[in-house]
Amino acid sequence: MFVLLFTVSFLLAGGVAAGVAWLSQDPIEVILHRFLAAHISVGLSKYLRFAIVVVGVASGTRVGALEEYIGATSYNKAALSAALTQEVWVLELYRTVVATLEGIVWLLLVVAFFVLLAVLIIRKGNMKQLQGGQE
Repeated sequence: MFVLLFTVSFLLAGGVAAGVAWLSQDPIEVILHRFLAAHISVGLSKYLRFAIVVVGVASGTRVGALEEYIGATSYNKAALSAALTQEVWVLELYRTVVATLEGIVWLLLVVAFFVLLAVLIIRKGNMKQLQGGQE
């Protein structure tokens, strides 16, 4: 039963992450095209969408419950399987969706920080170049 829960959790996390990657395709491309060259922004956009799916699945899939079940003794496995009620399934699937979205948000926050940092470095370099040209 835990293997089924893990499989459903994996598929749900993959679906949510793929949905977020698909929905954010246009905004990501617009933002990256604004700050980067066209050929770089297209490649980086594809990489970022792939990273969204990977991070979403990795953060959303609940491996801890499966590890507890695998590591449990044989007499305890029956009790663990019996504990998987409908309420537990709903709660685990909710946790999967929330953890998937949380992982994606953290990824995008880190990417936004590095894009902002790159823009600031480029602008600072351009200011030095302009000041050097005026002298």
